[in-house]
Amino acid sequence: MPIVQHTIASTVQANGSTNNVLRMYDQDGTEYTQTFNAPEGFNIQTKIDNTIAGLNEHLAESEFQALVGL
Repeated sequence: MPIVQHTIASTVQANGSTNNVLRMYDQDGTEYTQTFNAPEGFNIQTKIDNTIAGLNEHLAESEFQALVGL
């Protein structure tokens, strides 16, 4: 089940860093959440893209294993 939607909620801290909550949803509506801190100037979109790619890979592997009975 690939991730089909995501949201990001960021809170800026006094030092310019951000606290972030990334919520990702698969096609069945199952939510996967990751929180992370990022320093000022950090490319959050790249982090989101990499996180979703990694989760998609993990979900595909899990689905394959379930289908073949591993």
